[in-house]
Amino acid sequence: MAEDVAARDVLENARALASVGEWGKLVALVTSLHPADLAELVLLLDEDIRVTLLDRLPTDVVGQLFEYAEDDELRNLIRGVGVQDLPAVLEEVDDDVAADVIQQLQPAEQMETLAALDRGEEVAELMRYGDESAGGIMSRGFVTLNEGISVQQAIDYFRVLRPPTDRTYYLYVIDDERRLQGTVSVRDLLVSSPDTTLSEITQRDVHAVAVGTDQEEVARTLQKYNLMAVPVVDDDGRLEGVTTADDLMDVMQEEATEDMFRMVGLDEEETASTPILQTIRLRLPWLIVNLATAFVSTVVLLLFHGTVEKAAILIAFVPAIANQAGVTGTQTATIAVRSLALREQRAPLRRLLSREWAVGVVNGLVVGLMLATVAFLIEGNLTLSLILLAAMSVATSMAAPIGQVVPLILRLLHADPALSSSIFVTMCTDGLSYFIALALAALLISNLT
Repeated sequence: MAEDVAARDVLENARALASVGEWGKLVALVTSLHPADLAELVLLLDEDIRVTLLDRLPTDVVGQLFEYAEDDELRNLIRGVGVQDLPAVLEEVDDDVAADVIQQLQPAEQMETLAALDRGEEVAELMRYGDESAGGIMSRGFVTLNEGISVQQAIDYFRVLRPPTDRTYYLYVIDDERRLQGTVSVRDLLVSSPDTTLSEITQRDVHAVAVGTDQEEVARTLQKYNLMAVPVVDDDGRLEGVTTADDLMDVMQEEATEDMFRMVGLDEEETASTPILQTIRLRLPWLIVNLATAFVSTVVLLLFHGTVEKAAILIAFVPAIANQAGVTGTQTATIAVRSLALREQRAPLRRLLSREWAVGVVNGLVVGLMLATVAFLIEGNLTLSLILLAAMSVATSMAAPIGQVVPLILRLLHADPALSSSIFVTMCTDGLSYFIALALAALLISNLT
């Protein structure tokens, strides 16, 4: 709460200084902030103030802002800086950040910006990789040492190079062909004999990924082996770059958001600030799909319309059964999607289905007894209560395996398992709930009326 108040105070002070033209004081105020906080502040400012402020900030400071901005925010910063002045700013950032920024430009602007950069070829090479691949998110910021040099030569080189702290998680050892051989730690350099060659102290057990590896798989590798960075190699094993933990934290957040959104038929592009018309365009297709799936329940009701007319009281309770079954199926589907995403699902399918069925049976009996008790207190009809208990138990026990199977079917169809699993699960559980309840009612109709 205190941080929110402080942020609002800084924003108000910034706007006040801009309104009276105190740009020198404003620059002094904002440059004292952490780049992440400064990026957030700049993006909250009105566009005219943002443009003037970005023009007055040092290029290295502006470059840091790009490192902490998402795609939509990058576009706002680019407009603030201006395409013509963009190359000067991008000279201050790492190649992977420059590639992300340039990819937000129009094709002609991309060519012009790359041509104006001193290291345009290196940045263009990164842009050739897919946005969601290891090559697309890797950085060129790493230290390599040839395996044939001595420890003393490595230390001397290290002293001359003076790399930033965030580039010394690992020192990568390569051969004459730039093929990755392993890593060596700063500690090993310090405690080893000066005449020792690096090949003698190289740790060969290195977990590298190919440039085409999906970013989600790279994040899993980093998490599984508790790494600070993952080296990226080409088809011949040559070291091309590294992906660091901070980059992969963003990847994991993006993937989690994508799965969460897709479970309910939302597009990951949508945010709270997305224009209304775009939001409608993104949501409407899945609402139409959901409407189509809802007709399953309608068809069941039409099949049993005679029973519905004679036992209308039952319809007052069936939505409760459908709701419980839907929630049960969605709970299971959520666990299944997570297991598939993290590749945790190693147990045989039969065992998984049996487990979920057992959970559904117990939960169904408990909530079924509660519903049956309430129904009996209201209507005093034992047959109605027994139908509700049976329907709830069966529907819930079947809903859990359905929630397990739907994501697997989506994967077999080469679709994302998170792709609106809840919509398809709900379609199945609603239809099943109505069918079971009405079928039992049809058999026992004489005792209901």
